[in-house]
Amino acid sequence: RQLPMNITKIMELIQTVIEDSKTAVLASVDESGFPFTRWVTPGCVNERTGVIYIVSDSNSSKVKQLSNNPKASMMFQTKTLNDIVTVQGKVNIIKNPSVLAETLEGLGKNLHAFWKLENENRELVVLEFIIEEAGYYQPLRGKKESISFKSEV
Repeated sequence: RQLPMNITKIMELIQTVIEDSKTAVLASVDESGFPFTRWVTPGCVNERTGVIYIVSDSNSSKVKQLSNNPKASMMFQTKTLNDIVTVQGKVNIIKNPSVLAETLEGLGKNLHAFWKLENENRELVVLEFIIEEAGYYQPLRGKKESISFKSEV
């Protein structure tokens, strides 16, 4: 029997799913109030529990949308769809060069599609996703669990 999910377990699971799929779907809200989704390459830093990092061009639609409304959600799934994790929270846009360097070092090996969109003049920023709620699903087993990060932090 599996113990109930906690923050440590869900963060380990997110890291495992990221290692498997290398991607996630990020949803924000556009200027018309409609949900907008896109693929991203996320990563975690072991010392920062409850935080997921993404690198983006400062002029991207996601940065503009998150500047106007920092509430967002993400979905991570294994390639087999056996494990799915969803998170909701708020995103901080960080322009600090040392945070960017650390994030690029951690995510660099997974940023293949990002680098194909090469633009010499772009300014990179870090999106710091602070998790407030998380859900874990095993659709083939009919299992579903959720956890609030607010209550344990």
